[in-house]
Amino acid sequence: MLSQYGVKINNYAAGSIEEVSQGVRDFYDITPAMLTNSLFLDFLKDNGLRVTKGDFTRDVICIDFNYGSASYEQALVKFKKQVAQNRIKRKAATTPSQIEKAERTKTWLQKRYQHLQENENLYVGISKQELRKKFYVDGVKIRYPKFDKSRKITGYDTVEYKMLYRTPGKAKAGKCMFIRKSLYKKAHDFLWMGIKLPKKNAPIVEIGAYSSLITSTIEDRIKIEPENILILKDVDSFFTTNVLSVETDENKHCYVEKKENYKVKNTMFDGQGLIDSSIFPTWANGYVLLRQHFCKMAAFKTHIQKYFRDYYGDKYETATVEDMWGNKHYVKDIKVITTENAMKWLNKMGQLNRNI
Repeated sequence: MLSQYGVKINNYAAGSIEEVSQGVRDFYDITPAMLTNSLFLDFLKDNGLRVTKGDFTRDVICIDFNYGSASYEQALVKFKKQVAQNRIKRKAATTPSQIEKAERTKTWLQKRYQHLQENENLYVGISKQELRKKFYVDGVKIRYPKFDKSRKITGYDTVEYKMLYRTPGKAKAGKCMFIRKSLYKKAHDFLWMGIKLPKKNAPIVEIGAYSSLITSTIEDRIKIEPENILILKDVDSFFTTNVLSVETDENKHCYVEKKENYKVKNTMFDGQGLIDSSIFPTWANGYVLLRQHFCKMAAFKTHIQKYFRDYYGDKYETATVEDMWGNKHYVKDIKVITTENAMKWLNKMGQLNRNI
């Protein structure tokens, strides 16, 4: 089992990065995050990732597109709300500490107002959607302060980052991973396995979801040789039933249509696999979720080799079975059995490779 959770990184709010760049903010909105243990992190550590003694790295950051940068008018509205809120707190303050805190806030707000007036022309309102597009295309720059022995800031180091990947889960949350520009090409080629997308009708969603599979958090590693894997075609089951189908009209508006005796397909073993007990990891219980380049499989512990021995008997040593392409495999070599849907390189990404 792995002894550590991974490497610590910073999670930045996109709006704060833009506002620092505009010169209307002095600090970033940062929360702690983690680049968890994964096959991808293994690769980065072997290929130039710089990690401090405290298990922290600046080479990878997460950006949260939860808000954009404010226009001067928006900043002024927010400031007036803060003034009103502090005025209420000052009136309600009864203890010395409450009164002191309210007065400190009042002083800060006075300075804040002066800052607003002096930098009115620097504010540029950009939505979080627009910032996402801008950062994806242009990348971002983060300033890191340098300190002397007395912890006084003596200057800044600027690091340039490029958008690397986002997982389907982080996409829903509006988060994305960026990497230091000098490490980008090596990391990108590793994730994409060198695949180059066409300029038209590129499967952006598919490669984004599939290339990030090796960034999934892992408990440990298991080594399986390719020749020990048997890939079969999935089995589809069909049945008819009444359904409520969500459709779109010519104006791309959604509506629900009732359909009777509709033919529904169910893929029986979608993303599943069998793994022989001889290589099943001792740290797992019952099944393991396996991840590799463009591969995603829930592998259940079974006695594949025991079954083959019992089934073929005296012919076990020479018995063969065919995979989905008609290639023959000796049954004595098979340790994992899975289907085409677990191998993401066989569907749209596989079609792309064949077309290229």
